[in-house]
Amino acid sequence: MVPARILALCCVAVAAGCPAGPGERDAGGPGASVVDAGRTVGADAGGADAGAEPLRDAGPRDAGRGSDAGDVLDAGERPPDASVVDDAGPFDAAAGLDAGAVDAALAVDASLPDAGAPDAGPGCAPRFIPGPGCPGHDAALAAKAHQYERAFHVVAAAPYHATTDVVVTDPAARARLDDFLTNDTGWDYAGYTGVALGDDVLLWQKTAGLYAGAGIAADAYRYAVLRDEGAPVAEVDRARAHLLDGLEALHLAKTIPNTPGVIARGVVRTDIASLTVDLVPLFDQNGDPLPADKNNGTWRADNSGLYPNHAWEDSVSRDQYIGWVAAYGAAWEVVQSDPSIPSLYKDRLQTEAADLGQALMQTTLFGYDLEIPDADGRTTYHGYLHEEAYDRTYIPFLPIKNAANAIMALGIVSTLAWVSGDAALTTYLLDELIAARDLPGIIETDMQVDLGPSNTNFSSYNMVFMGAWLASRTLPDAAARASVRAALDSDIYAKPNPLLAPNPTAWGQSLYDFIYAAAQADASAGGPGTLPVDDAAIQRGVATLAAFDAPPLFSDEVLNCDPTEEAAGSCVAIDGTTTITVRAEKDRFDEIQAEAVVPLPVRPRSNYEWRSNPFRINGPAAPVMVSGVDFRYAYWMGRYLPR
Repeated sequence: MVPARILALCCVAVAAGCPAGPGERDAGGPGASVVDAGRTVGADAGGADAGAEPLRDAGPRDAGRGSDAGDVLDAGERPPDASVVDDAGPFDAAAGLDAGAVDAALAVDASLPDAGAPDAGPGCAPRFIPGPGCPGHDAALAAKAHQYERAFHVVAAAPYHATTDVVVTDPAARARLDDFLTNDTGWDYAGYTGVALGDDVLLWQKTAGLYAGAGIAADAYRYAVLRDEGAPVAEVDRARAHLLDGLEALHLAKTIPNTPGVIARGVVRTDIASLTVDLVPLFDQNGDPLPADKNNGTWRADNSGLYPNHAWEDSVSRDQYIGWVAAYGAAWEVVQSDPSIPSLYKDRLQTEAADLGQALMQTTLFGYDLEIPDADGRTTYHGYLHEEAYDRTYIPFLPIKNAANAIMALGIVSTLAWVSGDAALTTYLLDELIAARDLPGIIETDMQVDLGPSNTNFSSYNMVFMGAWLASRTLPDAAARASVRAALDSDIYAKPNPLLAPNPTAWGQSLYDFIYAAAQADASAGGPGTLPVDDAAIQRGVATLAAFDAPPLFSDEVLNCDPTEEAAGSCVAIDGTTTITVRAEKDRFDEIQAEAVVPLPVRPRSNYEWRSNPFRINGPAAPVMVSGVDFRYAYWMGRYLPR
């Protein structure tokens, strides 16, 4: 039996964002064995061939492990709401975005991606979100999606070809951005406004794995949709160019650390108006890693010699890492059989996926695998994916396991094995993670991401759904996929009697709705599902996308409830009609939240809704235009997924 104190300490530390520090031990009583983190790791790579179809059945699950106690999730980092702006130095107009940073493909002037009806047939195969010319097509939603593409590729992603948010302080610049994006003016900002984009944007923030990966995945789905629906050639060509640019950004993130098994947490450019970062060497003069105490991200100079105008952030965390892996999976699903994609990009995807996967197989000093390595030889600060890891501490004697780590690990390893075709990685997945350690059984019996109104970490929900997405798309084991479906039903998406009510079926999180619907149908990268499709979940997801504002998405102050109204327990939202009931419990950041989901039109802006609290009421102003990658990822996933 686990002492209640240990479980309580784990839950409090995880929910409050207080991971165990180096050297910290938990007094677990006789026989307790708590292993601290921060160890040296090794990595190697390899390659072979393996198919994406189910290879074997792992056998029956161990029903004896079941428990209602649930797992304990790490806090990770606070969700990066749009109100958070990193410090930056003074803007030098001469250092604005250089012309070469924007791909020439963006200058193509063409009509809406959805203009003109595609050929009937494959273009009108049933999809979660029907395409143009097909029954149920929503032309207004498609037009808004086009606006999101222009906001993303022309403005937000211009310097990196990957997701960034931009800081705009000049009211005249904001007005020009609004004019450019509100009107369908093509893809040439300077040509339309007469002002260089770098003169209107004060700075671009960093790009980071979760958001960059989601953007690259959206690019992949968009390209596949336009290609397969028979969209105008110019639109398909532009979408392909955007995808290839995104794959270059993915390659940069993998290459710039120049260390086997390592990928950057994030990247900035140093030759444009961007964040001011202090660079720290990987090692001191004695060869010891810097900083001495591992942290959640340190900026490093290019370690490859290939990107002198870039700096990279180390210590990629689970949430950022799984975003990069989602990009590998989506891209491979779309390009593997496409003759118009040069083999260079396909080879890179496979080689890099093998390298990342092989690193996760390595056993570290204290005997654990599934740790994300860093270029300084240590495990990244929040890089622990093992089912016995609770944030940065191992607790092997608990009768329950960390099912959130298990579902992420299963999805990540399965995706990297599938993309790479690496035989050793596939064997490790099937024989070690599934057959020997029964991660699917842990997922099905031990999952508990709902920690109640005051402790629930919405970033953890995003990570768990991403793990479920990757696992359901790529697992070559039917029983393991069934365990993922069961966990989504019982503990993740459709949990009955949740501690945090209502459960995610009512949260208006389109990404969750679509992941659930696809997984329940047993749809995979190999083709459509064979089980019934949950139409209600799809409809909920589409309704949320329809409620999103059209770009540009500026982070203005939202004050729905003032202190007097908070004390009274209710208020009328800024739209003058919506009544908000204040929940008695504040959230894990001590912010007020509502009893019911706050409608998007009156909800404070987030730079990624799928990892933010849908019950949040108020939000401060920030001079930020968010990228809209959350909308893009869910929309193009919905357009891509077959019913």
